[in-house]
Amino acid sequence: MSTKRLSRRDFLKAVGVTAGSGAFVAALSACGGQQVAQAPQPTEAQKAEAKPTEAPKEAAGRAYFDFDKMVNKDEWGRLPTDHKKGTLISQADWYKLLGDPPTEPIVMVGFNGGWGTKWVDIMLEQLKKEHPGLEVKTDFDPRIWEKMKPSLVAGEVPDWMYATLGGWGGQWMQGVTDGLVAPGDFLLDLEAYGFSGQRVEEIMFPGSLKAANGGLTDHQWTFPMSQYMLGIYYNTDLFEANNWPSPDTITWEEFMDLQKQIAEKIKPWTYAGKYPGYMDNVMSPLMYKKAGQQAYCDLDNLVAGAFNNPDLAWGIEQVQTIFKNDWIYQGSEAMTHTESQQIFVDGKCAMIPNGSWLENEQRETTPQGFRMSYSGVPAPKDGKGFKNAIYASIGSADLQIGNGKHPLWGMEIMRIFYSPAVAKLWAGDIGTPIPIKDAMQGAKASDALQSALDRLVKADGHYGAISHYGQWYPTISKPWSDNMGDILWGKIAPNDILAQLERAADEVRKDATIEKHELTECTDVLSQ
Repeated sequence: MSTKRLSRRDFLKAVGVTAGSGAFVAALSACGGQQVAQAPQPTEAQKAEAKPTEAPKEAAGRAYFDFDKMVNKDEWGRLPTDHKKGTLISQADWYKLLGDPPTEPIVMVGFNGGWGTKWVDIMLEQLKKEHPGLEVKTDFDPRIWEKMKPSLVAGEVPDWMYATLGGWGGQWMQGVTDGLVAPGDFLLDLEAYGFSGQRVEEIMFPGSLKAANGGLTDHQWTFPMSQYMLGIYYNTDLFEANNWPSPDTITWEEFMDLQKQIAEKIKPWTYAGKYPGYMDNVMSPLMYKKAGQQAYCDLDNLVAGAFNNPDLAWGIEQVQTIFKNDWIYQGSEAMTHTESQQIFVDGKCAMIPNGSWLENEQRETTPQGFRMSYSGVPAPKDGKGFKNAIYASIGSADLQIGNGKHPLWGMEIMRIFYSPAVAKLWAGDIGTPIPIKDAMQGAKASDALQSALDRLVKADGHYGAISHYGQWYPTISKPWSDNMGDILWGKIAPNDILAQLERAADEVRKDATIEKHELTECTDVLSQ
């Protein structure tokens, strides 16, 4: 698989947007504001089957989608073991494999947050239309991972899961290790729902499946729900009335001066203090733009001393200065994400670190006429990173097929999710495309979404501050996530937190029992 820069024309063509009409943007986990998923290492079986930099190999005499831990071996056994990977399985033939609906309801569960659940209703309508008599039990909850934990521990695994395995789905790789997830390789060859003659794999946005799979290569374990962009949202009317420039049109140093001006009229910032990782949507891109891509590759590749980088320390110190200067709306440290977002749309501050669920999540409580725009994080004048890079992902690990009573029906739920009707709702109503080609489905972008597209074009395919060590080696990133609040408020000095990360990295380097991963190509450009 080659890696190349994605041009504006190619990108717009891929998502089905004509210049000036639609856009690409999305959110990290629907509204959780969580960062890189924390997860354990792959199982020994996974290690034996494929190395991280290799394509998975089919074992002799076994179907490439075979999995020894399947709970319902009879249902899984319906899949043809002689199927050749990459060969289309028509919808009619797939329905024969599925057979009649189960006598008991199939189960789909997920997170109820910034995306809402209208898309679930569309999925249910399509499932029941295609499979008369099918009963579906759903449970969507803001803390679904806590609600489902007793059932998962008891071995009662839903057939389809969204952000269910750990907080905001961040422990999905542990679910793979524990046998809670069924591999989705066979799904990729099914005829995509609503896309006649095309396999599911063929309709997916380039690179999104690989990005979602977190470096695992033996099976397709997880599937992306949305693409996302993170950064700064600002009050458009307030900025225009005061003739303030969009943050990413000036240098970071100039942006710090701008915040002084803003503070004379209004508090520059609010943030979700109960989920301080939201502010990392500013800090991590700033660290990347100061330090450069090679520095981030060195972090992933466990290069000795990589975390003790003065450029990384500078980025942390700059964000701490925002807090020291009293530029944060009073009480933000105790706010949830929705509370801080309401402060922003009520016009009580100028900016908020956030993601592309913001507009949809606050739709019902946003005052009429309020306008918001997206900005990337400004680059320092002497930065080593690509100055217009955006903090984003082409596919996050959101959705899994459960290894429970009905894995094939979980596969069918997943197939239905990537349908034109679901895609159109996400693009038009939610304002975020799902990761398929032609994802906009003719929907018109809002002003906020269009501002994100403009930044995407300027980024020229560069996705900055994306790292993998949090998934590969969770003990390294733990001090960062555990102490984010104290880092922001300056209770931990930049060099001290980086020293903690370096010590954790050194322990991983010296532990021969931990499988080591390597980035063989150091780039921040979108993988195709």
